[in-house]
This record gives sequence, C-alpha cells and structure tokens, in this order.
Amino acid sequence: MAVWVIRGGRGGEHEAAFINGNVVAIGFGLARNVEDFATREELGAQLSPSTTGQLWRFCHEIQRNDMVVLPRKITREVAVGRIAGDYAFRPNSVGTAVPHTRAVLWLVTDIPRSDFDRDLLNSFGALGTVSQPRERTAPLAERRIERIAKRYLGQSVDEEPDDDEALEIDPNDEVDLDQQIKDRIVARLRRKFAGERLEHLVACILQASGYMALQTRRGRDGGVDIVAGRGDLGFAEPRLCVQVKARSGQVDLSEYDRLMGNVRNFGAEHGLLVSLGGFTKAVRDRNAQSFFEVRLWGPDDLAERLLDKYDSLPSDIHADIPLRDRKVLEGTP
Repeated sequence: MAVWVIRGGRGGEHEAAFINGNVVAIGFGLARNVEDFATREELGAQLSPSTTGQLWRFCHEIQRNDMVVLPRKITREVAVGRIAGDYAFRPNSVGTAVPHTRAVLWLVTDIPRSDFDRDLLNSFGALGTVSQPRERTAPLAERRIERIAKRYLGQSVDEEPDDDEALEIDPNDEVDLDQQIKDRIVARLRRKFAGERLEHLVACILQASGYMALQTRRGRDGGVDIVAGRGDLGFAEPRLCVQVKARSGQVDLSEYDRLMGNVRNFGAEHGLLVSLGGFTKAVRDRNAQSFFEVRLWGPDDLAERLLDKYDSLPSDIHADIPLRDRKVLEGTP
C-alpha cells in the first residue's frame, strides 16, 4: 500500500474538519468534478502543472486502504489513517474551497512529532498539499509509521529491526523550513542536553520569561527539578514546580500524578512537566482536565520557547545551540 501525506490548509485551517468528518480534502480553486476531465491534459488546461499533478493523483492514484498522514500544523501532532472511500466531489463536506474529498478511517489523530524519526518528519515536511515518499521506499515508511501508531495507542507491536535504508524524499518538493528548524533543534537538544544540563536550559528559559528559578539538589528534589516564582526573590505568584525529563521515552501517568502531588506539597500554584520524549496519550488526555494546574512542554514546545528567548539565554547555551551557525540548520552534529 502507498503512503500519502495530505495537508489541511496552509495554516492548518481544515485539520479539525478532516478529523471530525473522517475525510481529507483539497481544492486548488477547481470547482468542478475531476472526473469531468477525461485526461490529465484536459485538467491541466485549468490549472498549473504542479496543482494538476496533485489533484490528478488525489483522484486517480490514491487507493482504498492506502495510508494517509495528516501533519497537524496547529497542534504540531500527526494523524494517521487509512483511505476508506473513492474520490468524491463534495463541495459541502469540508467547504467550497476544498471540494475534492476522500473518506478516511483515522487510526490515531494526536501522535506527537517527537515519536517519529527525522527522516519520517522530513517526509511529512513537503509544502505540497499532496505528497509521498519516493515509490521505492514507501513500503518502508508504511511499516514504520504503523509501528509508531500502535505503540502510541498501547497496542502490541511485533518489533522489527529498524530498516537501515533511509526514506527517499522528492528533492523537488518544497519543505516547511520553520518545522525543520525546530526538528533539528530538538535533535541537538537530545545530543547535547542530558540530565541536569536540560534542567539548566529550562531554568534559563524561565528566567528569561521573568521568573526567579532555582534548580533543586540532585537526590533531594522529591521529583521536582526546578522551583520558580515571580518577583525579585521568587516569592510572587504564580509559583511553579517543574519536572524535567531528558530521556527519549514518553512520560506516563505515574510521573504526571507525582508532579501534581508535589505542586500541593510545595505550596505552588502550578506545575510544568518538560519531556524530550513527549507524553503518552493518557497523560495528554488527563492534562486536558487540568488545564489551569499543569502545563506540558514536549520537544516542539521547548524548541519554540528556546527560539523565542534565545537572545536572552546565556553564552553556554548559545555555544551548544548555535542558531547563527548554519551547521545547526544543516543537521551537522
């Protein structure tokens, strides 16, 4: 089966409708049924070469049960599903701007980007509305994405050794440079910031955001790595208990509940849980009920805040994450 990456609008404006309506849809300004055109050349008389190819493939090449990947720009998550229907011209399904549709059975809609290896993320990063890995490596992508989805859902997975062959991406595809920069920053964080080093980075970001932040003593923190508060002495509200996890595995509910308990034990108002490995679905669901108590910073969130406060961070962090040095953008260790 093939793997198709479908985008939900330039700014992600159609993503929620795709998820809620079990559908993917595209437009390109064509308000006619693609099946009205007997050949690709006839369709091309109405559109640019690039959009003609994408729309023709969407209508004629995508097959039932093909894998569909929706990179969610707004939530910075990834949805994975299977194509469940033939092409249909339905102007009232998602909206008149995207009347060309395919039904989808979504398997999971909120996998953190951090669960995917970099080459998979790169395959999701093409700016085209409809794209896919090169044909030769598409089966490799399907197997890997399916394993990641099953792991995230807590399903048993027949672990296979990671394939040595990297995915091939069409070199003519434009890419989402903003997201690629964040992905490369996250890769650098995983290489350079372990244990107390990551705690130091988070404390520096909080200080640059107006907090007085103190790293607790190793072994005596009771599950709290940083305490922080507003004001010159850190006594003003809001006061935070911060737990930082540098490991690659996802944080589970036991660690989330532990932080919630420490927020009360330390007399703080709020908790912040930072994880380079992201969070299980159970944690994210629980956190939706604790919106006013705890914040989650996954790898993308941490990268965004680092970028936002970069100029105010100390020189040792600049040395390890040299954003003005092209090497970090090119992925050089």
